[in-house]
Amino acid sequence: MLAWLAVVSQSPVGAHEFFSTCIQHSVRVAVGKKHIDVTFDLTFFEEWSARERAAMDQDANGNITRAELEIYQKRWAAQIVKQLTLFVAGREVPLILLYDPEVDLFGNQSTERAHHRLRISLFAATPAGLRTDDQLVIEDQLWPDAKVLPTLEAEGRDGCKLTTEISIATKPAAVPGTESRRFTFRCLKPPRSEARSTTAAAKSSTAIKVVHNKTPSPP
Repeated sequence: MLAWLAVVSQSPVGAHEFFSTCIQHSVRVAVGKKHIDVTFDLTFFEEWSARERAAMDQDANGNITRAELEIYQKRWAAQIVKQLTLFVAGREVPLILLYDPEVDLFGNQSTERAHHRLRISLFAATPAGLRTDDQLVIEDQLWPDAKVLPTLEAEGRDGCKLTTEISIATKPAAVPGTESRRFTFRCLKPPRSEARSTTAAAKSSTAIKVVHNKTPSPP
């Protein structure tokens, strides 16, 4: 990540050239008592957008139709879960695709150099033994030969507190010359369990009844 910051600081022209070769990976993880939701928003800048737009345009006429876009999205739906892996406290937790991938061409259906975004929505069952300080690591092998601009966002639900780690590690991928990225989140407080939630709800209900049964003070 420091490398691209250094390039951006050199000159506007150099920064634009650098960004044009990148894919931005915006990763959002939300942890609750039942599910872990994982959302990837991949923004493709000029070079990579042009490559993917050409792949979408099956008849090579320079225009991407809705039907072609749907075929592209469904093709990726079959591949994505093979290229994203979630580990919780060192153990793999299966990711399930929540919706088919969604492509936003930002109103430009041509195959010319432009930008576009691919949204990927997945979920996993929250492990029962999730504890404070456990790490949640997502291994990302999407477009492994592209430069990455990463941003991470963490959300805790049902009493959970979650944070992102500063470092975003990479390691060699299966294909020589490419990398697999590892995005790390840390659990600061696990979500309330079902039993604890039921007890809390019962106490809350009792408290509400007490309040409602109080005789109002005269005006």
